[in-house]
Amino acid sequence: MFAEARNLLFLVGLFVTIVLVGTIGYILIEDMDLLEALYQTVTTITTVGFQEVQPLSEAGRVFTIGLIVFGVTAFFYGLGVVMDFIVGGQFTGMFRRRVMNRRIERMSGHYIVCGYGRVGENVVREFQRHGASFIVVDKDPAVVESLYREEVVVVEGDAAQDKVLLEAGIEQARGLVTALDSDAANTFVVLSARELNPGLNIVARANIADAVSKIRRAGADQVILPYDLSGRKMANLLLQPLVSDYLDVVTGRGEIEFRLEEFSLNGTCEVVGRSIGELHIRRNTGANILAVRHARTGELDTNPNSDSVLEDGDILIAIGTPEDIGRMEELFACRIPARGKEGLYGSSS
Repeated sequence: MFAEARNLLFLVGLFVTIVLVGTIGYILIEDMDLLEALYQTVTTITTVGFQEVQPLSEAGRVFTIGLIVFGVTAFFYGLGVVMDFIVGGQFTGMFRRRVMNRRIERMSGHYIVCGYGRVGENVVREFQRHGASFIVVDKDPAVVESLYREEVVVVEGDAAQDKVLLEAGIEQARGLVTALDSDAANTFVVLSARELNPGLNIVARANIADAVSKIRRAGADQVILPYDLSGRKMANLLLQPLVSDYLDVVTGRGEIEFRLEEFSLNGTCEVVGRSIGELHIRRNTGANILAVRHARTGELDTNPNSDSVLEDGDILIAIGTPEDIGRMEELFACRIPARGKEGLYGSSS
């Protein structure tokens, strides 16, 4: 990541060293004072051809020849480094990283995606589809460069390292997905993330069933087996094709896009203290409430009746088109973000 900066620092150090050696050499060999020796060195390594400060001795001439050879060599080497820095896009890359770092510093309540492989890429596409704020962490320079071109916020590095997660703003993050190819790597990421942000919602990928319990013990809230999910999906396409078509529609993969939305209520919501039936949510918004997790009992009511009274801290799961969900947000009228989302409240599922 910092290879180009190291090359430039090496180049600067090389020129400084040549100037110092030349200056000290002329002082010792030709008994020049500091300014004369520095002047003689600079005019020599730059080959500008000015007159010598004083006639040189034989040893001084030999020293000058060596200084010219090293100076010219360093000049052409430096020219190559600078041209590679500019033509190779390194200068642009450093500028982009600086802009990216400023964007990360301003982010809060975002999600972190560790690993941009096949699973991570699909996670990113879903986040983009729902307008969620997220940062990708990946150690492959080619992947990082491609994400830069797509203007995706990305951090280059090993997600298992604390400093990389801190650079991705984990202390201000809302959730993390680790979708690396190795179960051991995912376990390390979960351990680091849980230690840095105990309240973080963590979803991890597992490649084999035996790793699920280990990753959970490391601190993951949910562990997903992608191949298991794919197998079930393929079987359902044959056994229950209509159910699969329905799920495609409600998750936005069909012709009509429906959204499953999670709403967290707080004391500023106008619906708090009122019953579901009193609000006429279906009639007023077009959306349906599928479930309510009651803050008082912690229970998830998957079939709430119309008499259920909404309370401060309740979490609702609703389904509807984006327009229906928008009308539901207006009906709820929560004036303070309940869970840190960049919007009214809640999160897309």
